[in-house]
Amino acid sequence: MKRVLITGGAGFIGHHVVDYLLERTDWQLVLLDRLDTSGDLNRLTHLPIWPAQKARVTFVHHDLKAPFNEAICARLGSIDYIFHLAASTHVDRSISDPMLFVGDNVVGTGHLLEYARTLPALSLYSFVSHPCIHFI
Repeated sequence: MKRVLITGGAGFIGHHVVDYLLERTDWQLVLLDRLDTSGDLNRLTHLPIWPAQKARVTFVHHDLKAPFNEAICARLGSIDYIFHLAASTHVDRSISDPMLFVGDNVVGTGHLLEYARTLPALSLYSFVSHPCIHFI
Protein backbone atom coordinates (compact mmCIF):
# COMPACT_ATOMS: atom_id res chain seq x y z
CA MET A 1 0.00 0.00 0.00
CA LYS A 2 1.31 3.44 -0.93
CA ARG A 3 1.93 6.15 1.64
CA VAL A 4 1.30 9.65 0.31
CA LEU A 5 2.34 13.02 1.74
CA ILE A 6 -0.04 15.87 0.89
CA THR A 7 1.16 19.34 1.86
CA GLY A 8 -1.67 21.81 2.32
CA GLY A 9 -4.03 18.87 2.82
CA ALA A 10 -6.47 20.96 4.86
CA GLY A 11 -6.53 23.75 2.26
CA PHE A 12 -9.07 24.47 -0.44
CA ILE A 13 -7.43 22.38 -3.17
CA GLY A 14 -5.86 19.90 -0.76
CA HIS A 15 -9.08 18.70 0.82
CA HIS A 16 -10.48 17.93 -2.64
CA VAL A 17 -7.39 15.85 -3.40
CA VAL A 18 -7.82 14.03 -0.07
CA ASP A 19 -11.46 13.32 -0.92
CA TYR A 20 -10.51 12.01 -4.37
CA LEU A 21 -7.74 9.75 -3.04
CA LEU A 22 -9.86 8.37 -0.20
CA GLU A 23 -12.59 7.43 -2.68
CA ARG A 24 -10.39 5.93 -5.38
CA THR A 25 -7.35 4.38 -3.66
CA ASP A 26 -6.40 2.33 -0.63
CA TRP A 27 -3.41 4.59 0.09
CA GLN A 28 -2.43 5.88 3.50
CA LEU A 29 -2.51 9.69 3.47
CA VAL A 30 -0.24 11.92 5.54
CA LEU A 31 -1.45 15.52 5.58
CA LEU A 32 1.08 18.21 6.42
CA ASP A 33 -0.37 21.66 7.07
CA ARG A 34 0.30 24.65 9.31
CA LEU A 35 -3.43 25.44 9.65
CA ASP A 36 -3.23 29.18 9.04
CA THR A 37 -5.86 31.32 7.33
CA SER A 38 -6.21 28.81 4.47
CA GLY A 39 -5.96 25.46 6.24
CA ASP A 40 -9.01 24.17 8.09
CA LEU A 41 -9.42 20.59 9.33
CA ASN A 42 -13.21 21.05 9.33
CA ARG A 43 -13.07 20.80 5.53
CA LEU A 44 -12.02 17.18 5.94
CA THR A 45 -14.60 16.25 8.55
CA HIS A 46 -17.34 17.48 6.21
CA LEU A 47 -16.32 15.13 3.40
CA PRO A 48 -19.02 12.44 2.92
CA ILE A 49 -16.37 9.68 2.87
CA TRP A 50 -14.58 10.94 5.98
CA PRO A 51 -16.28 8.88 8.72
CA ALA A 52 -15.54 5.56 6.99
CA GLN A 53 -11.99 6.42 5.84
CA LYS A 54 -10.49 8.75 8.47
CA ALA A 55 -8.32 5.93 9.89
CA ARG A 56 -6.27 6.09 6.67
CA VAL A 57 -5.33 9.72 7.35
CA THR A 58 -2.57 11.04 9.60
CA PHE A 59 -2.21 14.75 10.27
CA VAL A 60 1.16 16.38 10.97
CA HIS A 61 1.29 20.06 11.92
CA HIS A 62 4.30 21.80 10.33
CA ASP A 63 5.13 25.12 8.71
CA LEU A 64 7.19 24.52 5.57
CA LYS A 65 9.18 27.70 6.23
CA ALA A 66 11.01 25.59 8.82
CA PRO A 67 13.30 22.72 7.78
CA PHE A 68 12.20 19.17 8.45
CA ASN A 69 13.73 17.99 11.73
CA GLU A 70 14.10 14.43 13.01
CA ALA A 71 10.82 14.53 14.93
CA ILE A 72 8.81 15.63 11.88
CA CYS A 73 10.53 13.05 9.67
CA ALA A 74 9.73 10.33 12.19
CA ARG A 75 6.05 11.34 12.28
CA LEU A 76 5.86 11.32 8.48
CA GLY A 77 7.41 7.87 8.13
CA SER A 78 8.14 6.26 4.80
CA ILE A 79 6.67 8.19 1.85
CA ASP A 80 6.08 6.89 -1.69
CA TYR A 81 4.44 9.94 -3.28
CA ILE A 82 4.40 13.66 -2.50
CA PHE A 83 1.63 16.00 -3.64
CA HIS A 84 2.85 19.51 -2.80
CA LEU A 85 -0.22 21.74 -2.66
CA ALA A 86 0.79 24.16 0.11
CA ALA A 87 1.21 27.67 -1.24
CA SER A 88 0.22 31.24 -0.57
CA THR A 89 -2.05 32.19 -3.44
CA HIS A 90 -3.68 35.45 -2.41
CA VAL A 91 -2.24 38.00 -4.81
CA ASP A 92 -3.12 40.99 -2.63
CA ARG A 93 -1.08 39.49 0.23
CA SER A 94 1.88 38.91 -2.07
CA ILE A 95 1.90 42.61 -2.91
CA SER A 96 1.46 43.84 0.66
CA ASP A 97 4.03 41.41 2.13
CA PRO A 98 6.20 39.92 -0.64
CA MET A 99 8.77 38.34 1.69
CA LEU A 100 6.10 36.33 3.49
CA PHE A 101 4.89 35.17 0.08
CA VAL A 102 8.47 34.17 -0.91
CA GLY A 103 8.93 32.37 2.41
CA ASP A 104 5.78 30.34 1.95
CA ASN A 105 6.21 29.50 -1.71
CA VAL A 106 9.94 29.45 -2.38
CA VAL A 107 11.56 28.61 0.95
CA GLY A 108 8.79 26.14 1.81
CA THR A 109 9.20 24.32 -1.50
CA GLY A 110 12.97 24.26 -1.00
CA HIS A 111 12.60 22.63 2.41
CA LEU A 112 10.22 20.05 0.97
CA LEU A 113 12.62 19.26 -1.87
CA GLU A 114 15.50 18.82 0.61
CA TYR A 115 13.31 16.42 2.61
CA ALA A 116 12.26 14.56 -0.56
CA ARG A 117 15.92 13.88 -1.41
CA THR A 118 16.15 11.76 1.78
CA LEU A 119 13.28 9.43 0.86
CA PRO A 120 14.48 6.14 -0.64
CA ALA A 121 10.97 4.95 -1.59
CA LEU A 122 9.86 8.21 -3.22
CA SER A 123 8.77 7.65 -6.82
CA LEU A 124 6.56 10.72 -7.47
CA TYR A 125 6.80 14.40 -6.53
CA SER A 126 3.93 16.51 -7.86
CA PHE A 127 3.99 20.29 -7.33
CA VAL A 128 0.86 22.40 -7.82
CA SER A 129 1.19 26.15 -7.48
CA HIS A 130 -0.73 29.28 -8.27
CA PRO A 131 0.17 30.26 -11.85
CA CYS A 132 -0.29 34.00 -11.39
CA ILE A 133 2.62 36.37 -12.01
CA HIS A 134 2.30 40.08 -11.36
CA PHE A 135 4.30 42.97 -12.70
CA ILE A 136 4.23 46.15 -10.67
